[in-house]
Amino acid sequence: MAILEVNNLKAYYVTHTFGRSSTVRAVDGVSFQVNKNEIYGIAGESGCGKSTLLKAISGLVKPPLQILDGEVGYNFDDERLDILSLRDDRKRRKLRGARISLIPQGSMSVLNPVRRVRKAFEDVIYAHLDVSEKEFEELVSRHLLALGLDWTVMHTYPHQLSGGMRQRITIALSTILRPDIIFADEPTTALDVVVQRGVVQLIKKIKEEQQNTLIMVTHDMSIHANLCDRLAVMYAGEIVEEGDVQSIFSAPKHPYTTMLLDSLPKVGDSSARVSAPGAPPSLVDPPEGCRFHPRCPHVMERCRVESPVLNGLGNGHRVACFLQEGGK
Repeated sequence: MAILEVNNLKAYYVTHTFGRSSTVRAVDGVSFQVNKNEIYGIAGESGCGKSTLLKAISGLVKPPLQILDGEVGYNFDDERLDILSLRDDRKRRKLRGARISLIPQGSMSVLNPVRRVRKAFEDVIYAHLDVSEKEFEELVSRHLLALGLDWTVMHTYPHQLSGGMRQRITIALSTILRPDIIFADEPTTALDVVVQRGVVQLIKKIKEEQQNTLIMVTHDMSIHANLCDRLAVMYAGEIVEEGDVQSIFSAPKHPYTTMLLDSLPKVGDSSARVSAPGAPPSLVDPPEGCRFHPRCPHVMERCRVESPVLNGLGNGHRVACFLQEGGK
């Protein structure tokens, strides 16, 4: 059963400065579903709209970000709701943390540098639960112990912890209330590969123990390969390919996905890696037709004027490319 249904979502950054308006089409007509208890990955280059998509589907919409169209529906066991239609801030606050939770990007910007770690846990727990101080300490102690963390971290300031430890604390904060669905926005950014491995293992352990749904957003394709069940590849604000991880990594159907995978280093292969030429387009004025056509080695004339739509290829694999319509 789908726990999250996104339909034709359009999230733009609209600004007005010095008498001029500017619209960045960061998420432009995105539709997908996430099944209960699965790990769903969202991949793509920096600036393709991954983090904006995460903000929109988690209800963290603040100016200049605006939702122009679309629906974001959650199917929990006891209720169904459209988070974009919620106008009561109290209901939104009750939803966040308890039902949906975010592991944000950059642990230093999450933890208050002048407050001890304990205060961050108090803010999260007391906002949702009516517990005594003893119950609070028991709850946090059990959770930290399950994640391999010591109670002594509660008395430290963020600057006294390493980057990997801060990221673990952030993950613990996001999962202590056992939410139904967790959004992870680049949780391994700025960490070395050894610490990255520990963070990924911790996320996988939490998912297995709590049996919740995880949406992993990162440009690191190796993390998607090791962690995710299904994967969506974004380019210039749109999803260009979606399918199970094994199918996408073994037989990618979109030229952009192929180039992403070809750019990855391989053990024992010292040859130069090939990446997509040029740079991603400006989302203020994206190109007509297929947005990837200025960089595509298989571009056809129709690619310059027509926009391909996500078509099913069977077994849940979808791709937005005219090459898959026999137009080669």
